[in-house]
Amino acid sequence: MSHKVTADAIQGEGPVSAINVTPLVDVMLCLLIIFMVSTPMMAPKQPQKIAVPKAKAQAIAQEQFLLATVSVDAKGDVFMGTVALSRDPATMANELSSNARLKEDGVAFVQGDSNIEFSRIVEVLVALRTAGVSKVGFLTDPKVPPRT
Repeated sequence: MSHKVTADAIQGEGPVSAINVTPLVDVMLCLLIIFMVSTPMMAPKQPQKIAVPKAKAQAIAQEQFLLATVSVDAKGDVFMGTVALSRDPATMANELSSNARLKEDGVAFVQGDSNIEFSRIVEVLVALRTAGVSKVGFLTDPKVPPRT
């Protein structure tokens, strides 16, 4: 009985204990190419339209508006009710944390001018979170129809 030693395995009698992975790699590469070619064809051509639910809410009281509403005007200035707050987010957080109503309720409302950059609203939200406000609502004008 003679055995030949080759690069892949020992040739001769008995089972070969080496696994040939070449067919597996070939199949995987073919599947990869198929998915790469077919995926762009499955993507939607038009952006998806999302129907945003409409809801009515009760108007908030004037006292609650003055004590729990943070407003951002078109210039990016921030107000708590009618009191101006700092433009710096860290200082704004300190000013907001000194508000007893916000500490007690943990609720604030944010309203912003429609022309303000979103990053400014994010700065206000970060300042509110730093001040310990856990619930934030957004105020809108109920008389204005929603954009389509």
